[in-house]
Amino acid sequence: MWYLLFISAGVMIILVVSPVTVNLRYTLREEKDPDPNAVLNLASPDTGLRLSFLWGLATLRMRMSSAGMGFGALNPVLRLRTRLAGRSGATLAREKAGITPARAWRLYRRIRKIMRAVFPAYKYLLSKTILHRFCWQTRLGLYEADQTGLAAGVLWIVKSNVAARIYRLLNKPAPKPDLQVTPVFNARLLNMHLNLVLSLRLGYLMLALMLGGWLYRKNC
Repeated sequence: MWYLLFISAGVMIILVVSPVTVNLRYTLREEKDPDPNAVLNLASPDTGLRLSFLWGLATLRMRMSSAGMGFGALNPVLRLRTRLAGRSGATLAREKAGITPARAWRLYRRIRKIMRAVFPAYKYLLSKTILHRFCWQTRLGLYEADQTGLAAGVLWIVKSNVAARIYRLLNKPAPKPDLQVTPVFNARLLNMHLNLVLSLRLGYLMLALMLGGWLYRKNC
C-alpha cells in the first residue's frame, strides 16, 4: 500500500514540474479579388495547436477552424432558442454570425472586463512562461492606396503595442518578435500567419487557472 502512495506522489511531482510546450499556428489563407467593387471574402482560418508534455514524450495535435469552433460552441444555445422561439437553427445561426458595430462593441467591453478581472493570473502566468518564437506576419490590401497605407500603419501600432505588453510580462530573456506588415496596393486581400512557441511548467499553469477562476467568480 505504501509503495502505491509513493508512486502516486512521484507521478504527481513529475507532472507538476514537467514543462508543457505550446506551438500555435494560425493561418488566414490569402484571397485575391481583381474586382475593386466586389465584397471582400475572407477564407476560413485554419488553426493548428500542438502540445508537448513530459519533455516531449507525449504530444497532442489539434487542427480546427476558428469558425467551426465558434459555431460548435453556439450549437446548444441555438437549439434552445429554436425550441423557445420556433425558428430554424439556420436562421438563428445567421443572426448569431452577423457582426454589427454594436455587437462588436459589447463583445469588446465584455472581453476587456474579463481581462481586467483576471489580469493578476494572466500576469503570473506570463512571468512563468518562456517564449521560444513569436512570428506575426500580415499582408493587407484595400485597393485604395490611402486606405491601405492607413490600415497598415494602424496595424503596425496594434502589433507593436501587443508585443510590448506581452514582452514586458514574459520571463526574460526572450527572442525578438518577428513582426511584419506588408501593404498590397494592387489587390484586395488579407493574409496572416501567426506562429507562437512557448513553454511553462504544468504546476504554474494549474495555479494560474485556479487563480483566474477565483478572480473571475469574485469580479465578474
